[in-house]
Amino acid sequence: MTFVQFSEDLHLGHALIDTQHASLFEAVNQLHDLMLAGTSRQQLAPMLAFLRSYTVEHFATEEAFMAETGYPGMALHKAQHDDLVRQVQELEEKHNAGSLTISITVMIFLRDWLAQHISVDDRKLAQHLQVH
Repeated sequence: MTFVQFSEDLHLGHALIDTQHASLFEAVNQLHDLMLAGTSRQQLAPMLAFLRSYTVEHFATEEAFMAETGYPGMALHKAQHDDLVRQVQELEEKHNAGSLTISITVMIFLRDWLAQHISVDDRKLAQHLQVH
């Protein structure tokens, strides 16, 4: 079952960024499927680790483009990235320690954050990249 769709309105017209966004959505969908299947904490841990590491990798890609092109909104955009990475690391740590269960609330947070960030903040970045 698809929890979140990387729909056409989320495509930004930048091949690498769009590919990475699609991969992030796929990872969120896989985590959601594992959660629905009642997968054990130990089996969920690698998926959370992958989601965190891929998020860091993707954000580094965007931030490199921002630095290369002198993106004027870089400080705010990077702060948003840093905040999500911190939150995902906290989720992963709490999950691994046994004090957090991956729930629909966690999944909705991830889905909504990604969709909002892509449709607003990353869209501004993509527009900037098209002219630089």
